[in-house]
Amino acid sequence: MCGINGIITADPDLKNKIIYANKLLRHRGPDDEGFIFINNATGKFSNYSGESSTAEIKELYPLLINHSSSDEEVVLAHRRLAIIDLSINGHCPMSLENGRLWITYNGEIYNYIELKQQLISLGHTFTGNSDTEVILHSYLEWGHECLNKFNGMWAFAIWDSKFKRLFAARDRFGVKPFYFSFNTKYFAFSSEIKPLINYFNKDPEIRSSKIPFYLIYGNRLNTNETYFKDIFSLPASSYLIFENNNVKVNQYYDIPKLLHNKSEEELKSELFYLLEDSVRLRFRSDVPVGTCLSGGFDSSSIVALSSRVFNKRLNTFSAVWDEKSCDESEYIDIVNYEFQCFPNKVIPRVNEFPEIFEKLCYFQEIPTEGPGLYPQWYVMASAKEKVKVLLDGQGGDEVFGGYFQIGAYLRSIIKDRKIFKLAFEFPEFFKFLNKNGIHSFSSWLFPRQYGFLTRSKLSEKFDIINKDLADSLNNDELYFDSNPSKKFGNYLSDLSYHFIRNITIPALLHYEDRSSMAHSIESRVPFLDYRLVELGVNLSSIQLSQRGVSRPLYRKALKSLLPQAIVNRKDKLGFPVPFEIWSKSTLKDYIIDNLNNNRNGLYNYINQRKLIHNLNEHFNGKKNYSWEIWRLLSLNNFLKIFSNKQFNLDTI
Repeated sequence: MCGINGIITADPDLKNKIIYANKLLRHRGPDDEGFIFINNATGKFSNYSGESSTAEIKELYPLLINHSSSDEEVVLAHRRLAIIDLSINGHCPMSLENGRLWITYNGEIYNYIELKQQLISLGHTFTGNSDTEVILHSYLEWGHECLNKFNGMWAFAIWDSKFKRLFAARDRFGVKPFYFSFNTKYFAFSSEIKPLINYFNKDPEIRSSKIPFYLIYGNRLNTNETYFKDIFSLPASSYLIFENNNVKVNQYYDIPKLLHNKSEEELKSELFYLLEDSVRLRFRSDVPVGTCLSGGFDSSSIVALSSRVFNKRLNTFSAVWDEKSCDESEYIDIVNYEFQCFPNKVIPRVNEFPEIFEKLCYFQEIPTEGPGLYPQWYVMASAKEKVKVLLDGQGGDEVFGGYFQIGAYLRSIIKDRKIFKLAFEFPEFFKFLNKNGIHSFSSWLFPRQYGFLTRSKLSEKFDIINKDLADSLNNDELYFDSNPSKKFGNYLSDLSYHFIRNITIPALLHYEDRSSMAHSIESRVPFLDYRLVELGVNLSSIQLSQRGVSRPLYRKALKSLLPQAIVNRKDKLGFPVPFEIWSKSTLKDYIIDNLNNNRNGLYNYINQRKLIHNLNEHFNGKKNYSWEIWRLLSLNNFLKIFSNKQFNLDTI
């Protein structure tokens, strides 16, 4: 797990900006640093060390201070978080074939040991034990088809001097980020956005059309467009070729539709085996590994399986609360006791909110949608004291139907045209309507029709948007279609695919990566092993949701491993934060000071009169606008951070 940078250009000033670009990523890799300059015409190359390079690297290569060549060159830079093969053999940028291939790489290939043995049998020889070297040999052997042989998370760029071609790729589900920017003078890429803005000769221009969508829906639309013009995200499951000054992006993987006639017992056994094997692979590390623990079914399952494969006492990391309405300590303690873990619990504090929130916004590089990020920050900071790698339960809901409670279950009956079942479940429709009201009932059962109705600019939820900005957009730009495309033969599988590809997983993985890497922590997500995803998305609707009980097959497969209190739990809170309470008391002055002014250009995007009205309603207890307030605070900080190109290298 590391940070990567690169630029292809003839401009010496731009090439030298790689030094500052790499400094901006030092949190992603504090253990080592390296640079390579490759002449595009001759293939000759020059290695350099950086300020953060190890003593061994500094002895081998001169310190990069100024590189004055005006030839077109490929410049690759790297920040290392040493996880596997901690020796100098893991240093990047790494080369193969006497300098023909060069790589800068962020991530982990968990099955690198098995791939290495296969490559050795095909005649390849290795000098070290890193997964980075396995990627280079795999590319040499299989070309871009190597990507479908990897089980892991990755974002890397390989320069092939023989073909004068840059090959860059991102893992199947986008666990690791890859951004790029290009014009007639250069092509550049990075793990984060700030290094790319570093190359701009003017202040970055924000894509204004994305702000209204964010205010209404959050970051629930996966796209290659970022919040900045001229900066793009390489989509998950894709690779990029830069050759002859042209950029081409291709998709190499999609979740396949699989046909099987397996019994429930066979599927339970396969699910258990794959999840345990996924956890086992993600314990491959030469540094300490721990797990996150919230007390829910997913994180508890990861802890239980980790205890089986680790065979040592495990460090768990949890956020707990003084506010009892948010606290899940009871269940966290049960799991820690059951598996004899070393518990590490941290209490997020409201008095630290202004300082922590601004750091959080700095590293996220996008306006964020909800307060669940606040305790996540504390968990990562706590973990940094004891481990370098954390396993987390991200993806368990999306893969096995965790969101598919009664609303989705009833919707699936309609979409799959189960007429007899529809008649049988008719009383459930009335119960759902009475319990949740007409809005929730309509949004779940008739999402497209509900969306068309509520996307009208007369709808109250659009009032917070600046009128001039809203009028400049067409209705389609303000509309989010929650209806999935038909692919898997049943509505719930299609919806699961939609969550993984387009709705929740892209945003959640972004938050996870930035929060963990801000603290130089590698976060691993066992539920997003592609084998598990393929199994989960291809389950039948009754195995994803059964009369409003979510994830029935997954629960059955793991229940024998977990304490009964966890198995039978029905009150999982889902990243609870007492932000509503805080926002009406301790944080009130902070909110007013930050939102009741336009010093960062906030009112270019929002309706000031509506903002004042909503704040008054919120503070007087008439209506809860806490999520909107979080989004506005986050947007305001985002605008402040990127109002110029002066970034704070001492944030942490």
